[in-house]
Amino acid sequence: MKVGLTSGCFDLFHHSHLLFLENCRSRCDKLIVGVDSDELVKAIKGPNRPIHTEMHRFNLISSMSMVSVAFILRQVEDLTKIALDFNVDEVYKCEVWRGKQVYGAERAKLVIVPDIPGMVSTSVIVDRIRKGQVPVPIREEYGRLV
Repeated sequence: MKVGLTSGCFDLFHHSHLLFLENCRSRCDKLIVGVDSDELVKAIKGPNRPIHTEMHRFNLISSMSMVSVAFILRQVEDLTKIALDFNVDEVYKCEVWRGKQVYGAERAKLVIVPDIPGMVSTSVIVDRIRKGQVPVPIREEYGRLV
């Protein structure tokens, strides 16, 4: 059984999040997902984030059929312990993590999940909303590519 691990903010859950998690799950038998704590999101994204609380985001992620286990990630370094405790085979990250230190991948294989052209991040969505530029356009060919 192949065990996979990923983590993220998952604030304002959107189509790109869904496709990323589906892609991760297609690569393993069991997918473990860390949901960044409110404090961790603020440290990474700034004082105006997250928009949804960690419990809101955790409940959403843990209810998804492709997620086997979800947890709230308090410190990124905790991914190493989770990877060891759950005997993780692969750690999944999006392309922005290419070439960076990824906790949890010390003893597991790091897999960079390719971005899908046309994907839009939560930060871009929030910025467009603040500027009154809604709806956020996406390309038509952007779909379920697992």
